[in-house]
Amino acid sequence: MEYKVSELAEKAGVTKRTIHYYISKGLLLPPEGSGVNSVYNDEHLNRLLLIKKLQSEYMPLNKIREYILENPTEEIREYSLEDTEKNPKLKLQEETSEYNSEKTRISRSRSGKEIYIRENVCDIFEMNYSQENGEKYKHIIENVKKYVEKMLED
Repeated sequence: MEYKVSELAEKAGVTKRTIHYYISKGLLLPPEGSGVNSVYNDEHLNRLLLIKKLQSEYMPLNKIREYILENPTEEIREYSLEDTEKNPKLKLQEETSEYNSEKTRISRSRSGKEIYIRENVCDIFEMNYSQENGEKYKHIIENVKKYVEKMLED
């Protein structure tokens, strides 16, 4: 199926600006044609839905780009089109995640290569980081948590 940018944006549940940003960052292939004659297809839709799914798992865009480059389009297609017919705003299968405590959620990326941690420091502040960076920058993360807690006391 072919889409204009506004149709693609609506179907994927993103803005036109997001689509253009993803193209500039290499997350999405450019459309066929240019200007008002630009045409997007189901591969663009599938890629957008995959990006949204991976973002919902707290994967940063640079890691999503790596994932996309490592995986063939057939694999990407498998996650998307059937599900969009049920829910065009993306209701894809959930990845396994567990809650370590009330304030911490641990998620594994779809590729299984990385683990992401979402930590609620307080009601208005949360941090998302990979397990690898959590270990590497533990002292910085702890200092940020202390700083936020101190700022909330004032």
